[in-house]
Amino acid sequence: MEESIKRTYALTASDIDCHRRLRLSNLLSYLQNIATDHAEILGLGGDRMMRDYGAFWMMVRSHLSLRRPITYEDEAVMIHTWHRGVTKSATVFRDFDIYVGEELVGEAVASWVIVDVEARRILKPGTLPALLTTVRPEVVKDIVPAKISMPHELDEVFRRVVRYSDTDINGHMNNTRYADIACDALAYERFADRFVSEMQINYLQESFPGDELGVLSATTEEVCFVRGVGSSGESRFEVRMGISAV
Repeated sequence: MEESIKRTYALTASDIDCHRRLRLSNLLSYLQNIATDHAEILGLGGDRMMRDYGAFWMMVRSHLSLRRPITYEDEAVMIHTWHRGVTKSATVFRDFDIYVGEELVGEAVASWVIVDVEARRILKPGTLPALLTTVRPEVVKDIVPAKISMPHELDEVFRRVVRYSDTDINGHMNNTRYADIACDALAYERFADRFVSEMQINYLQESFPGDELGVLSATTEEVCFVRGVGSSGESRFEVRMGISAV
């Protein structure tokens, strides 16, 4: 059984933004795809989880950091991923290294929980035999995405209705779409000489087609905070983005 896997993704024009950089949501899609591939290899893919355990994976938090922007001229990225194994925690962590050629340009960590589809409660990973048989790599990252300390004052920058194009196989807004919303709130098109070098997204509540989200933001020269709220004022997601010079 493969304790880690690698995949190479060729960059296409549709992956690239107005600065000729790889769009962050597309990079998160690569991470999501390779995580899905590895889960299938480990016998923990979505269909099997539903069939054997009546459960599904739900991402709770993701953390991405980049040493430099990934550009169209880089042509491809290679991603190496592994999961950290089972602990007493209800959370399962997956690590990623991101390469352009031999250059390590970034890393990421995603935290997941396993949810019983009928009871809508979190299951302990140790109760799933297939997860207990996976091998923990000798070297794992020490990054643990934490609660984001948001500013008290946030201004609403726009409202966003969830549409069909936002949805994924689970019927709710796909995890990667929150990166696009955060970059829109930042007005990332203005950042020709700066880039988002760090992004953490905390997923607090699912959003479904027809839901209207208020998108709130506070930005300085070095950091941007974004919060999405539902119609009752409840937080749906929170994002912290670090900003660096190119």
